Amino acid sequence: MNTTLLFMIALAIMLVLIIICLILIMINSSRINTLIDYSDDGDLVSVLKEYYEKVDNLAKTINSSSDAIMSSRIAECERKSGKSFHKTATVNFDAFDDVTGKLSFALTLLNGDNDGVILTSLYGHNSCNMYVREIRGGSASTVLLDEEKQSLEAAKKSGDNNGTK
Repeated sequence: MNTTLLFMIALAIMLVLIIICLILIMINSSRINTLIDYSDDGDLVSVLKEYYEKVDNLAKTINSSSDAIMSSRIAECERKSGKSFHKTATVNFDAFDDVTGKLSFALTLLNGDNDGVILTSLYGHNSCNMYVREIRGGSASTVLLDEEKQSLEAAKKSGDNNGTK
């Protein structure tokens, strides 16, 4: 090959590289000018320090407010959890003399204030009836079956094991 041709190719490659470098310098220069626009005296270092201080202050604000928000959410969950049914007991029994297998039951569901319900199912050969008894403060306003009383007392005691009332 001719040395002149090689020289021209090398020159063309160098020209392309110079153009690429100029484009990159212009892009970076515009970015630096944007940063300097935020500064009154054109000091890039002070602009960056001020920016990082703002970011640090924002992070501290977010962390302190998120702790407060989390604490209030936990308090709300604790308040609501006292209203949920967490004391339970079931007593299975034979409701009728001619039906065996203890297919009838009394299921008691109570919250932390001993408010809740007793669900009673009486199973017979030809029927299965379901009853709901309202419980307020650990007692019912209606007369309870012996099995319902047993279930209610067992449910009230079940909450004593996990630190509730």
